[in-house]
Amino acid sequence: MPVEIAPGIHQLATDYPHVCGLPLWLHVIEAGSELVLLDSGIASTPESSTAPELAALGMGLSDLTLVVNSHAHPDHMGGNAVLRRHGAARFAAPALEAGWLEDNERLLTELWGSDPDVMSLSGAERSELLDMLDERVRIDVLLRDGDVLPGDRPLRVITTSGHSPGHIAVLDEASRTLFTFDDAQGRGRPFLDSSLWLAPLYTDVARYTTGLTRLLELDFDTVVPSHGDPMDATAGRNLVQESLEWVFSVDELAAKLLRTRGSLTVRELAAAIGTDLGAYGGINLQTVRMARAHLDQLSRQGEAIPRWHQPD
Repeated sequence: MPVEIAPGIHQLATDYPHVCGLPLWLHVIEAGSELVLLDSGIASTPESSTAPELAALGMGLSDLTLVVNSHAHPDHMGGNAVLRRHGAARFAAPALEAGWLEDNERLLTELWGSDPDVMSLSGAERSELLDMLDERVRIDVLLRDGDVLPGDRPLRVITTSGHSPGHIAVLDEASRTLFTFDDAQGRGRPFLDSSLWLAPLYTDVARYTTGLTRLLELDFDTVVPSHGDPMDATAGRNLVQESLEWVFSVDELAAKLLRTRGSLTVRELAAAIGTDLGAYGGINLQTVRMARAHLDQLSRQGEAIPRWHQPD
């Protein structure tokens, strides 16, 4: 059943825990002339979860007028096509990620295929991701930092560019509720059906830390992440601080390995992050992208000299 977390804002359950073993919440906001849905889940979410959750509120998928994608990952925009088929809602998303949001092949190539020497998708993995993504829809409203979402409620866009290149947060100024989506990740999140954790994910160290620091500068009473429960301001700030501390721990690990080994590859650092810092399963999308981000940072700081792999 939907839960009201602030006046006019309801938290909606999804099917994601059953599909991927992680919690995921969507949120619907009554904004006067607009009925706003924050994120759309995976392709199966609108019909299996969002529709019955809205029905409990006396609403339907066709009542939605604006769908906001916080960033271009499958669990946040995979339901777009189904929602488009059920109504006339417009779609808003970060301008920086329009390419990923509108093109599945580009998303898979540039996100999962960024380091082919370290990780590549199997045919089964590609098929599973494409099933979650469904067809793409055109983004109608391109969001930039400082924009206010359409409607009669002050929903302000804050570009954080941390978890993904154009990731946004949304601040409901009326209730002082801050939707951080996937930016404040702490040290990751445990899977519901495994002893493993999902590690944090970011693609640029400076952008991630700058975005997190910016969140700490905002005035809010409640923090609402996508993969966790709402929390008060103190707990929310603690989560953001824990997210920053995680970055520092990866920095320390990367610098230590580089000193002791003399050289360090993306594969080696990803494996170390995925085992030495927690039960993250070694090499995967999260640890590979973090490893690449921290090695790039060391290079920019003049502490390492990049060397491209030359095939035999």
